[in-house]
Amino acid sequence: MTRILPLLCLLPMQVFADCQQLTIDEQASVVGVDATIREIRFVRNDIFDLDQKRSFWFHRFANDYHVITTEQTLRQDLLFKSGDKLDPSLVAETERLLRSRRHLRKAQIYVSEYCAATNEVVLTVESWDNWSLLPKLGFGHEGGATKITLGLAEDNLWGTGNQAQVEYFSDSERDGYKTKWFAPNIAGSHWQSSLQYANSSDGESYQFGVSLPFYQQSSEWAFHFDTIKDIKDVSEYARGEVYNEYQSKQQQLDVGAGWKLWQQDAKVQHLSAGIRLDDWHFNANEQSVLPEPEDRDLSSVWFSWDFIDADYRELTNFNLFNRIEDINFGWQLQATYGLLSPGLGAYESGHWWELKAEKNYQLTEGSWLVLRSNLQQLDRSSRPLQRLLSTDLKYIRHLDDNQVLIAQLRWFDGKNLFRDQFIAVGGDEGMRAFPLNYQVGNKAMLASLEYRYITGMNLYQLVDVAFAGFADVGKAWDNPQTPPGPDNGTLRGYGVGLRLFPSHSSRGSMISIDLAHPITDNPEIAGWNLRLIAKKPF
Repeated sequence: MTRILPLLCLLPMQVFADCQQLTIDEQASVVGVDATIREIRFVRNDIFDLDQKRSFWFHRFANDYHVITTEQTLRQDLLFKSGDKLDPSLVAETERLLRSRRHLRKAQIYVSEYCAATNEVVLTVESWDNWSLLPKLGFGHEGGATKITLGLAEDNLWGTGNQAQVEYFSDSERDGYKTKWFAPNIAGSHWQSSLQYANSSDGESYQFGVSLPFYQQSSEWAFHFDTIKDIKDVSEYARGEVYNEYQSKQQQLDVGAGWKLWQQDAKVQHLSAGIRLDDWHFNANEQSVLPEPEDRDLSSVWFSWDFIDADYRELTNFNLFNRIEDINFGWQLQATYGLLSPGLGAYESGHWWELKAEKNYQLTEGSWLVLRSNLQQLDRSSRPLQRLLSTDLKYIRHLDDNQVLIAQLRWFDGKNLFRDQFIAVGGDEGMRAFPLNYQVGNKAMLASLEYRYITGMNLYQLVDVAFAGFADVGKAWDNPQTPPGPDNGTLRGYGVGLRLFPSHSSRGSMISIDLAHPITDNPEIAGWNLRLIAKKPF
């Protein structure tokens, strides 16, 4: 909703002779008034507040050498302009759009002046920048695998909001370099473009895309074009150890368009259609000891329907902490149907379909239930039916302002899945006390209970600190290739963790450091294990 803040807090600015600066107590006199936007002003705040007591040379250095987001870049994201009628819902939607940009830490829009004689208002768009030039010097050891990253990323190139990245990477499966480019709003048109190129020890890959998304609730149409070539070595695991490798080559092109079918207030339906070329080839490499998967081509014509009920609320300590998060409590539904087409290259006739549902429920003032469910099926004329049901149920309870309890249950029920798309359990896939890909199969179950204490400590405006204690239970099964050995049953583990959130960084990734202990009869992983990873969710 529209906010109205005291203008005394703002930088000096011109006041129209027939307009009145508003205080917070005068909010009721403007909200709901059928006024026109007379002018839009911008207040752009730098990364760090130098007036805070613990400011030192680094904060001044960062502010001096950071190119602050330009007024033009901010203006291009606005969903309204001068001369439009004031629409509080459109103002709130614009705030969410601005907050979704990596380069902005915070954004708010409020009425700063009211011109009674002409029934006009002055809107102020205030933004706070993130530090966007990120040297990527990463060393991580997670789930038994070591990862190294060296590079540089800029998420706000010259203050335009465009993203550029170059890096060298090395992990347990490959090493090489990659470059990325992403433009989220080309010249204010809301068109997006992305480009990625990687050259690694196991092949060459690229991705190019251009799209016009449904960037606002009332968007009339959308379009996307995306092409991918991905060559890599795929490892097959059992109990965290590689027992087979092969080379995978994927080539995909997806082009489609969508139209708004119906809209009523915050509810909207879209219909989309397109074609997808989807070709997969597999070859043996020097490490292969088993036959590689069978080649497949799933090129198809597809149609999709989606429904979105925009019921957004601003919450903190939901997925991240100490950061405003825009959480939608309305239903989000999608149904897609694809018809395999030999004319486009498919090896055989058939069809596939996918159903998605997302919903957040508020149970009490401080507790929520999060539901995510996905059902997909592939039916080909001469092949066994393939199906995967994945469901994620999460319960979040705020015990107080600093303590959060989270219980999560994830269920995967697959049938005849492709070998390269099996469900994995271990490491980042949910069992933090076990190595990556410790168990792999058509089916999996993961349950976790986590207590989080948010300390309120902010180290020199750089890092917010929280602690966690957790317990995990999980299992993956229905994989005829799994060799005999320990831990083929249900896995259990527990541990404690430290969470470091770079509060002024454009990436918004949480640094998780866990000390985890598996309950296992496998002597190779028994004892306490250190797990370090950076990822988006808390």
